Amino acid sequence: MEFVFLIHGDEKVWDAMSEADEARMDASHARFGRELHEAGVKVVYGCGLARSRASRLVRAPGPVLSGPVVDGPYAEGREQLGGLWVLDLPGQAEAEEWARRMPYAPGDLVEIRPVRAT
Repeated sequence: MEFVFLIHGDEKVWDAMSEADEARMDASHARFGRELHEAGVKVVYGCGLARSRASRLVRAPGPVLSGPVVDGPYAEGREQLGGLWVLDLPGQAEAEEWARRMPYAPGDLVEIRPVRAT
């Protein structure tokens, strides 16, 4: 079963990080990826995302939702989506265990969501 791990965090924390701190965080995620591989976990995909100010929103066509492409960010709260992993795991318990082992920046949280088969 595939799970997406959505990493949410306060971009102000990331903006305040030094280049060295950000490089250490990137290295921590690379180590996490190696741990997954060594444990035999299939990593479908993993990546960090650009800051939300680089995002664009395109609404679906229709009378209510149609409109122009709009600059981000879009979330109401201070947390923004900063990265993701998609892992193939036996079940929810294993997904939660791997989420606990993931590197976190101060204030980060990880949303675990099963991927819906299409």
